[in-house]
Amino acid sequence: MLQITPLGGLGQIGMNMMVIETAQDALIIDCGVMFPESKNLGVDLIIPDFSYLQKIKHKVRALLLTHGHEDHIGAVPFLLNHLQTKIYGSRFTLALLKHKLTEHGKSKTKLHVVQPHELIQAGCFKIEFLQVTHSIVDGMGIAIQTPMGTMIHTADFKLDDHPYHGRSITLQKFKEYGKKGVLLLMSDSTNVEREGKALSETKIAHEIEKICKTAKKKIIFSVFATNIRRIEQMFEIALRLNRKVVLSGRSLETNVPIAIQEGFISKKAASVLMDLDDLDALEPKKTMIICTGSQAEERSALARIAIREHRLIQVEKEDCVILSSRFIPGNEKAISDLLNNLCRQGADVYYDKVADVHVSGHAHASELRRMIGAVKPKYFLPVHGEYRHLVRHSKLAQGMKIKKENVFVCENGEPLIFHDVNRVQKGQKMNLERVFVENEGLDDLKLDVIRNRKKLSFSGIVFVCLVRDKKTKKLLSPPYIWTMGVFDEVQHAAFLKKAHHYIFQVADQYAGPSTDFSEEVRLQTRRFFKRKTGKKPIVKPIVIDI
Repeated sequence: MLQITPLGGLGQIGMNMMVIETAQDALIIDCGVMFPESKNLGVDLIIPDFSYLQKIKHKVRALLLTHGHEDHIGAVPFLLNHLQTKIYGSRFTLALLKHKLTEHGKSKTKLHVVQPHELIQAGCFKIEFLQVTHSIVDGMGIAIQTPMGTMIHTADFKLDDHPYHGRSITLQKFKEYGKKGVLLLMSDSTNVEREGKALSETKIAHEIEKICKTAKKKIIFSVFATNIRRIEQMFEIALRLNRKVVLSGRSLETNVPIAIQEGFISKKAASVLMDLDDLDALEPKKTMIICTGSQAEERSALARIAIREHRLIQVEKEDCVILSSRFIPGNEKAISDLLNNLCRQGADVYYDKVADVHVSGHAHASELRRMIGAVKPKYFLPVHGEYRHLVRHSKLAQGMKIKKENVFVCENGEPLIFHDVNRVQKGQKMNLERVFVENEGLDDLKLDVIRNRKKLSFSGIVFVCLVRDKKTKKLLSPPYIWTMGVFDEVQHAAFLKKAHHYIFQVADQYAGPSTDFSEEVRLQTRRFFKRKTGKKPIVKPIVIDI
C-alpha cells in the first residue's frame, strides 16, 4: 500500500504540505504557511493541522523542501514542536530556513543541503532533487522512487528558455524519468487558467531598465523579498545608471545579505548598496530604493511610504514607483488605494497592468502540457491551487491522453491510496482544521476566538456591573453600563438611561437560582439591545456581592 495525503495546498493557494507513506516509512514534502485574510482578525499566520503527522511520526524519515517561499517552508519551526526528522533542501532554501529557525530558538536543528540530481535514501524511498525555474533561486522538483513505482512532484515551476543570469532549465531529466516509466505526476496548478507561455525574465529585465532610464528622480522598486534574481537585476541596472541602492523592509534586509553570502547575488552587483540611514546624502536622481509592500501589506515599507508615514522615505513629484508583482486575489482593494495615494503625490507609477514589470514564477497551460508530455505518467494529481485550478488542470491532463479514471482531484485531508499499480482510489477525507497563529508564533488560536473577534468587530461589547448585598442579593446601587464598539454613548445617552432602568428591573425582580443570575442578566441585556439597535452585542455581566 502507498498513500498520498495532502495536508495543505490543495483547494487553496498556500500552506503547502504533502505526505507520502507506506506501512513502514513516510516522507513530508514542504511545510508552508498561509497568510491570513482580513476576516482573520489579529492572526499572523495560518499553518497546517499536524494532528495526522503526530499519529505517524514514528515512521517519518525526512522532510523534503522544494524551495524557500514562505508557503513552502514557513511552518517548519512549528512542525519541529511535534516531531523531529531529517530536513533536506537546496543551499538557498536551507539558508533562509536556518535564519527562520534561529528566530524560533531552534538554531541547532541539523539541515542537509542537497545538490541537483543528488540521490538520497530515506527509508524505502530513493529521492532525487531536480532543478527547476521559479521566481526564487535554487528551486527543486522531486523524483521519488517508491516500492510501487516512481512519483514526481514538480514543485512550483515554469519553463523559461531565456532566464536572467541562469542556465535554462530543460525538461531532459523529467523526460529521462518518463522513458523509464512514472507512476504518478503531481504538478503545479497555479497558472493553469492562463493559456500560452509566460514572458521570460530577460524580457522583464529589459522593460524595467527602459522605465528606469526615463526616471527623473528617485526610483522606488517594490518586490517580494524572495525574488532574488529580480533584486539582482535592479542592482545591475543601478550600476549601469550610476545610482546607489538602499533597502527598506525587514524581509529584504534579511534575505539580501543571505543571497550575497551564498553567492546568488554577485559582490559586484551588491557594491551599489548603501545604508538606509544615509539616504539623505544621495541626490534623488542618483537613488534607487528597493522595498517590500507590493501587496500593500499593512505597515510594510511601501504602504508607509504611500501614506507619508515612513521615517526616511518620502514620495516626491516625478519619482518613479514600480510594483514588480501581480495583484494577489484579496489584496486588490488595498493595492488600488496604495496606487491612488502614490499618484496623488505626483509619482509615475508602473505595475503589471500597465507595463511588463513582472512575470509569474508558475507555468502557464502550454508549459504544463509540456511537463505532462515529458513525464508521461500513468496517474495524475494536480497540486498547488484553488479547487477550480485543480479541476481545470485535471481536464488539461485528460487532454494529454491520460485516462480519465487515472486523473484525481483531491483536497486537503483527502488521501489517494495505491493498493497496487492498477488499483487506485481516494480514501476517506480527514477532518483537518486550520491552525491560527499570532504573537510571533507563541500562541495557537482556536476557531472560537476568531469567531468572537468577528462578532466584536460587528456588534461590539456591553459591560454590565451590578453590586449586590451578599446576604439579601438586592442591588445596592443602580447598574453601571459601558459599551465599546456599539454606538456613541454621548449621542445615545437617552437609550443608555433606558437600559439602566430595564436591567435594574431585571435584577431586582429576579427570583431564580443565584448561580444563574449572571446568565439571566446577559440574556436580557442582549435582547434589550437587539430590540433597540438591531444587533446582538457580546454582553459581559460583572456581579459583585459585598
